[in-house]
Amino acid sequence: MARTRATGLRNTSPVPPLLEPATAATDSSLSNPDAPPQEPPISRVLSSPIHVSNRFSSFSVLDRPAHEDGSSPYFLSTGDHPALVLASPPLMDKNFQQWRRDFKISIRAKNKLPFLNRSLPQPAEDGPLLNQWLRCNHMVMSWILHSVSPDIKSSIMLLDTAAAMWNELNSRFDQGNGPKIFDL
Repeated sequence: MARTRATGLRNTSPVPPLLEPATAATDSSLSNPDAPPQEPPISRVLSSPIHVSNRFSSFSVLDRPAHEDGSSPYFLSTGDHPALVLASPPLMDKNFQQWRRDFKISIRAKNKLPFLNRSLPQPAEDGPLLNQWLRCNHMVMSWILHSVSPDIKSSIMLLDTAAAMWNELNSRFDQGNGPKIFDL
């Protein structure tokens, strides 16, 4: 008795479901049933592609809302939560320069710097992005409050925006030391 190799079930459909009929005749997997199935080109799978081009690459992606686009300042990942501490140790009276640098690196990595430097103003009351802006602004405010000491926290807690908190901290702690600078 001759042994045969078990190949499992094969797709008996003459046209793969994601390909158009005109391209199915040229598909190599139909002419060679033992060949592994090949993925169709991405342009045939996308329902409504848009073209994105930058200096590194050019590709098509699906159009997504701002809060779902990873490159948008409105995007919050699953790891972003209000109790996150972005700068450690917390801001005290004497460590502002180091704390500010640490916090800015973290906030820039999360693409939320526009909420600190006011380059992303609050949308109009009837604007479609108002809820996303408020959500991200409050998240950044919470990150600031969890990265400062309790006595500093109590003095900035009642401010309305992350930018207002950031400006208050900068104006209060970013003071030059004139005699020390003169000595240097």
